[in-house]
Amino acid sequence: MSIGSTRFFGGEYLEKFENPAVVIGGGINGLGVIRNLGRNGVDVYCAIDEKDPAIYSKYCKGYFSLPGVENDLTKLKSFLTIFEHQITREAVVFPTSDISAINVSSVIPKMEKCVASISDKETLETLVKKTKFYHSLKTMGVPHPTTLFPSISENLKNIQETPFPVFVKPSLSQIFSQKFGKKGFIVNSKGELNRYLRLMDKYKIDVMVQEIVPGPATNHYLIDGYLDKNFTPVALFARRRLRMWPPSLGNSTICESVPISEVSDMKETLVEYLTSIGFRGIFNAEFKRDSRDNVCKLLEVNARSWWYNSFPSTCGVNIILMAYLEAIGRTLKPVRHYEVGTKLIYFMEDIKWALSMFYQRKFSFRQWLSPMIGKRDWAIFARDDVNPFIMSVLKTARIFMSLKNVRVGLKQGK
Repeated sequence: MSIGSTRFFGGEYLEKFENPAVVIGGGINGLGVIRNLGRNGVDVYCAIDEKDPAIYSKYCKGYFSLPGVENDLTKLKSFLTIFEHQITREAVVFPTSDISAINVSSVIPKMEKCVASISDKETLETLVKKTKFYHSLKTMGVPHPTTLFPSISENLKNIQETPFPVFVKPSLSQIFSQKFGKKGFIVNSKGELNRYLRLMDKYKIDVMVQEIVPGPATNHYLIDGYLDKNFTPVALFARRRLRMWPPSLGNSTICESVPISEVSDMKETLVEYLTSIGFRGIFNAEFKRDSRDNVCKLLEVNARSWWYNSFPSTCGVNIILMAYLEAIGRTLKPVRHYEVGTKLIYFMEDIKWALSMFYQRKFSFRQWLSPMIGKRDWAIFARDDVNPFIMSVLKTARIFMSLKNVRVGLKQGK
């Protein structure tokens, strides 16, 4: 029995693992997982809602196109049940989004030949559902942005005392971003806040109101890592953000690997927090140093693979492969050292940053180019695997042309 449409891509390896892997989701996240495993001789398959540039990687053995598989628990369970009948060895499952992580944790205990290095559902929900997450940070005394949980019916007195602007963000970010195309809303007044809260109430979306921690992009630090089944941090990798897009509350367009010793206070806080809630598996955490008091505040923790999961591998720490190896029963050796000073560059997004600086007359070609000198990881582009980059460029061009045609049609009254 087949599952959706399947297409195969070749690949020769010097060493082969017998256990396949299946990645739930594509994008830059899924592509990173595919490359991290495929380059090490793992047969990697990808299950996606719709065609994605990641499936054109030469390290992708095949893909399954099944609308809803990334977010729908029933469809994921159906897919994995059928997939089990097509394999002879246990397969390791890698979710790439918050919802798929929770869904995978729910179905894996019921699978016969699908495994995953992942926490139980209750632990994952503590990190994924932001209401639970920030309550747990407060309970455990972990420094974090002031966060309030209002509803339309309650008094907004506490929020009025919080200086604007503030950030209105959802409890479950994936559903929100699919509907509104962003992480949240920056709000500058009480009236504006009331309008957004009413909008969220209309769509039955739980949100929170959070202070915006002041400071430049370079105040952001990220720690990627892996906690094994004994809750031991066998891999920790630190990076500092250099630029981001959008400029406020966006994602890194350039970041740089830094020694873990540079973020020792954040590392200790993070590991203590994760072990206290019983977390194990892949994680990515973001801190920001508050320019007002120099305190490093924990903003979020992703309890699964993240956008730039290939970057630690470039520097010598393959976190994704470690998760795979533990899932198939291998003993892990802690990784203590990695290359520092290496840059991660998401070029297509960094172009947007450069254009915004140009329009604000703050652009310096030398300033834009200087972080790109030295050893680099180009995120989507890779010399040994160029097809995903080409397909990403073509996809972006198609989106741009479709938007342009819409604007022309509106001007012509069509």
